[in-house]
Amino acid sequence: MKTAERIVMVALLLILVGGCAWIYFSVQVKQQEVLARVARGDYNIPVSTEKEEVQREDWQIIYPGTIPVMIGEAKVLASVADTLPTRIKGLSNTPFLPDNVVKIFAFGTAGEHSIWMKNMNYPIDIIWADEAGIIVHIEENISPDTYPESFSSPVPAWFVVETNAGFVSENSIKIGDEVILNVLNF
Repeated sequence: MKTAERIVMVALLLILVGGCAWIYFSVQVKQQEVLARVARGDYNIPVSTEKEEVQREDWQIIYPGTIPVMIGEAKVLASVADTLPTRIKGLSNTPFLPDNVVKIFAFGTAGEHSIWMKNMNYPIDIIWADEAGIIVHIEENISPDTYPESFSSPVPAWFVVETNAGFVSENSIKIGDEVILNVLNF
């Protein structure tokens, strides 16, 4: 490869890396702005029909990069926590969880995988699934007031799914149902 070609390749690589970094940090800044508004109390979920507009506009900032998932017969979007920092953060300090969105924790190994309600603002249902996606344990309507108590599966699980409280009951989710990631034809 000639020197001129190498210089062009390096320049293109630098532009690509710089562009990706700019996009990443732009999203992070916007997400931090929303979370700062929540912390200051400047962010209120409206009670009127305006609520849906605000959620449609802002929920993707709080939960970027969702993927389609089926839990039992329910089709939802999932925000995936597959790194240690994202699993530690979970849903802590989030102002709300849209009805059609869940948080999936992918641990990459089977275990009890305890969940607690540290810095939570709303109650949730918690679903544990094994490596094949079969639901092995469910805890319903867990209140933020339960912190520092933790909840875990008596059966080893690979994934944990957090949903709004009432999701399990409303969708008739039960042990033995399946969690399917990246559902086609959503």
